[in-house]
Amino acid sequence: MQRIVAVIQRKSEMSVADISAEAFVGVTTLACGGYLRQLKAAGLIHISGWRKTRRGFSTPLYSLGNQADLPRPEYSDQERDCPGMDRIVEALLHYGPATYPELAKISGLSRHTLKNSGYLQALRAQQRIFISAWRRSRNGPMQAVYALAPGSDAPKPAKLTVAEKNRHCRERKRVLQGDRCLLAQLNGLASS
Repeated sequence: MQRIVAVIQRKSEMSVADISAEAFVGVTTLACGGYLRQLKAAGLIHISGWRKTRRGFSTPLYSLGNQADLPRPEYSDQERDCPGMDRIVEALLHYGPATYPELAKISGLSRHTLKNSGYLQALRAQQRIFISAWRRSRNGPMQAVYALAPGSDAPKPAKLTVAEKNRHCRERKRVLQGDRCLLAQLNGLASS
């Protein structure tokens, strides 16, 4: 721990990775081993600042001294920026409106990343994209079709009633069970 204090004494506002490299102590040992926690409890170091990374998360910067920690800054979706979001905008620019599974194929990002990372919500908050339409899927919920801004979000259509779902199912079955030759299909169209 003396090496850690000596390193922070030479340089102020160092991240865990910086301290690890300078003091020749593993990052895991510093953070998870409790060294930094013990030094803070002893009043030898404090959080003197925060570094914003490309992913939108912040990294604490440590300095010597027994002072109050600087609170973590709040970042909103409007301030968020990362390479994945730029890839989504590029995909929409080149290929036009698309749903999130289509965006995953076009941009090279995984479907899970697009759905769970909050990229689409952040881009909507920044007004870089909007929901231009909604597509009903055969199974599952409706999917939003995203397009480049400017524009306003399309309202989400009402869910199909049970009667409408049953009618669509009967129509599909009728088509599949009917006579499949071209002449029978044309006669069916003419009689409708």
